[in-house]
Amino acid sequence: MHAHSSPVFSKIAFTAFFVAAFMLFTPFEDAGSNPTMLPKYLAAGVAMLCLAPLALMKHLRLRPASLLVLILLLALDFHGSFIKPVPLQFALLVTANLVLAIAMYETHFAYRKEFEAAIGSLLAINAVAIFIQVIIFYFFTHSIYDVHRLVFGSESRVTEEFLNIARFSGLHVEPGTYTNYLSCLIIIYVFSADFSRKVAWIALASLFSILLTHSASAIFFVLVIFLLLWWLWRDRVGFWQVLGIVAAVALYVYASNFVAHLQNRFLQGEDGSLSLKLLGIHTYLRTGLEEKMIGIGFAANPCGDCHYQDIGVVLNLLSRGGIILAFALLLILGRSVYLHGLILSVLMFSIPVYCIISFYETPIWLVILFATTSKEMLDKRRTLGAHDHAGARPAHRFAFAGTRRPFPNQTT
Repeated sequence: MHAHSSPVFSKIAFTAFFVAAFMLFTPFEDAGSNPTMLPKYLAAGVAMLCLAPLALMKHLRLRPASLLVLILLLALDFHGSFIKPVPLQFALLVTANLVLAIAMYETHFAYRKEFEAAIGSLLAINAVAIFIQVIIFYFFTHSIYDVHRLVFGSESRVTEEFLNIARFSGLHVEPGTYTNYLSCLIIIYVFSADFSRKVAWIALASLFSILLTHSASAIFFVLVIFLLLWWLWRDRVGFWQVLGIVAAVALYVYASNFVAHLQNRFLQGEDGSLSLKLLGIHTYLRTGLEEKMIGIGFAANPCGDCHYQDIGVVLNLLSRGGIILAFALLLILGRSVYLHGLILSVLMFSIPVYCIISFYETPIWLVILFATTSKEMLDKRRTLGAHDHAGARPAHRFAFAGTRRPFPNQTT
């Protein structure tokens, strides 16, 4: 038996992927009142130590999606070195995160089973943690148990009453963080994993767990991811399954007071996150033509009163990097449209357009890498294998039952 196919090595590969994904998809902060960037450096360092042995044991080659992200990374480094210089340690952090995204994406082709199991396990753990948090609150203590503090030692930013609703964050530092990072993780999971009953259950349970945060972003992400799941699996699911899922989500949104909460936040102008996002956009629009062309720079803080990253990953790259980053992004989007068509590309790239995480973080670049991978890699709609008769009814339509039918590994 080849060493790389042994059960022991498989467990090692699973552990490496799981630890790396946990560190990259579960951001945490320093305990105390003066948080630093140290946790981000620590997460990147641990992830690199985990993935390096797996990458070195295989002869990996860069696929077109990785080459396009590498071009964008070179554009970032060029801009940060010669046009609007940034501190060296920040440039290294940006480079490390994008290299990690490429390394994890390329390595997953050699260890698909272990990668899928690691991502699925992390999704399940996150969902279970927030479900337990919700159950403890509503049925036992009527106070939110801080799971994030139990694991990381720093307090999470949850609240038991915010405009008539409780907000939960599970393992994460705040509800919005859970929503953004879990959304990326779900998309990576369904893009990389072959369709099966287990994959469907984990994806749908994780999708529902996003609603439990009662974050305003949850509505956007649940809608987009649900449309993506339907698009990818539309030959696997029946009308009644789709209707049942939609009915369950709608029932929860109305029964949980979520609608009234959103009305209070947006219709009455009491949403601070939206105000900060709009302030960041307006600040950029007020810049001169030269700054719009060359970018305001990746070390700049355009407005002291707003969190500029809240304007979304794509707008951050465009506003900070100017025409150089616009060209690199256009190459990536163009490949996605060429492979998958306009509708699917718009759905997939609405995630980095809206996502409120730092523009350089590995999770969003993994989403972009899978969004620009081969058509066959994302085609979960195929239901007839080579041994099936033409026109035969698929034996494994989605009814939360059936057997797994793996697709061949893709190399482009």
